[in-house]
Amino acid sequence: ILELSYLSRRYIGKYTVSIARLFPGLQDSLAKSGMYVPADAYISFMIVISAAVGFVAALNAFILASTLSSSPAFVGVIAFTVFIVGGMFGLAFTYLYPSIGSGKKKRSIDEGLPYTVSFMGILSSSGVSAKRVMRSLAQLEKADVGLGGEATVMYRDMELLGGDLISVLKTEAKKGISPLLSGILDGFISTVRSGGDLGQYFQSEAKGLMRLRRSILKEFVDVLVMVSEMYMGLMVAFPLILIVMLVVMSSPGVPLDKMPGGK
Repeated sequence: ILELSYLSRRYIGKYTVSIARLFPGLQDSLAKSGMYVPADAYISFMIVISAAVGFVAALNAFILASTLSSSPAFVGVIAFTVFIVGGMFGLAFTYLYPSIGSGKKKRSIDEGLPYTVSFMGILSSSGVSAKRVMRSLAQLEKADVGLGGEATVMYRDMELLGGDLISVLKTEAKKGISPLLSGILDGFISTVRSGGDLGQYFQSEAKGLMRLRRSILKEFVDVLVMVSEMYMGLMVAFPLILIVMLVVMSSPGVPLDKMPGGK
């Protein structure tokens, strides 16, 4: 996507700069999803992809309509309509794709954050410096465990771009990919500045995240229990009750002279 975005901007970038304001929040979504692409370059990519999707869809519609009708006007209207619809679909999908990626990354970070923070606490308690903790997290992310690639980005900014630990942590916290991660990083910054015990801080945060994780899982289980009870009531008990009611209502009535006390 990065290469195609820059290639698209090379050819149509001068037309997309003026419409970048029509897509507010796109740059933040790109940053949160880990796609470090300028907004105007990605908009050029969106336009190229939507045009390609519309063209392919219109070509298929043209071929199909030509076999069903010999009217050029009908075929042209169908092809043009499909081109517009296909282009709008491609534009909508490419616009929403960064948000989908950032949502996926947020879930990945939140699911592994209690264990990652616990790992950071173990390293800090053993006397490992904060910079080496970030390096260990970056190495851990090679096995798809950690902060969804954000630790690698932070360590890269420190090693290759010469950023200091505080500024790198601030930049990452401002991204807002995960509110939980932003809170942990803000506490990380405060603890480093005040000279506090990082090991104790991370361990206490890990315990709090574990409790939060357990409460979320408990709520999820309660919802599953409620759904299962509704299913049993609607799909099992209710049909049986309905069948019994229909059988009783359709059975012939007892004659009045056969009833007890009847004449």
